[in-house]
Amino acid sequence: MGAHIDLHMHTRHSDGTSTVADVIDMVRRRNLEAFAITDHDTLAGYFEASEMLDGQGPRLLCGVELSVDMGEGGHRDIHILAYEVDPRHEGLRSALESFREQRNRRGRSMVEKLSDLGIDITYEQVQRLAGFAAVSRPHVAEAIVEAGHAATTNEAFQRWIGLGGPAYVPKRKFSPQEAIDLIHQAGGAAVLAHPMIDNAIDHLQTLVAQGLDGIEVFHSAQKRSDTDRLLHLAEQYRLIVTGGSDFHSTDGRYGLIGSQKVPVRLLEQLDKRVNQIRGQQ
Repeated sequence: MGAHIDLHMHTRHSDGTSTVADVIDMVRRRNLEAFAITDHDTLAGYFEASEMLDGQGPRLLCGVELSVDMGEGGHRDIHILAYEVDPRHEGLRSALESFREQRNRRGRSMVEKLSDLGIDITYEQVQRLAGFAAVSRPHVAEAIVEAGHAATTNEAFQRWIGLGGPAYVPKRKFSPQEAIDLIHQAGGAAVLAHPMIDNAIDHLQTLVAQGLDGIEVFHSAQKRSDTDRLLHLAEQYRLIVTGGSDFHSTDGRYGLIGSQKVPVRLLEQLDKRVNQIRGQQ
């Protein structure tokens, strides 16, 4: 069968529901050769996993997922995965801390809007649900369900806090050039995440011109025909290829860890590109 990797997964440090310890356990049970925790706008999960592994296998890559604004009124939100960045790079650390603070302010603003609409939840309730993670919309959705104003978090998004909803508050995002430049400055490679979601693939040529290094070809939300198309585009634009489950929870949101059979040989491409980026600094 060959060895496999999973370079896209989330923990409770962002919008995932599993602890870092649980994620490591799943990675090991699926006999993965390498993995990357790619929480949104934070490296906290990476640091925790690094301490738990303490140099033991499987290989842990340093990763983070950044939100990028492609314009169009601030509603074209695509994601760029940063791989093998220096986790202690001051510019990256400062930017992620700023985003964490902004996420918390955004959460408070949503709670205030919901209160005006008669939804009786508190910011303290949302903070409790977030735990040690920055506040995000899933935590607000959980609070709405907990207070009995929606049956599921999906309903909470659809009725109240989804894009265009009455309590929706936009989040701060990087420009594409800002994100790619920051990733390169931190010694890492920039990869377009889940390119078939929200038609992010439409921006590929623009992103390549701005220094994009790779494309996520293997993803749980993509069909086989999508994979074939993305492999062709990767070759056309000389992009490295990555992939992962985009794991968020065990209830089936996106894929389960290891569900995408991403070949371990792709790490050679990634390592080579990272070495090239660092050699140019």
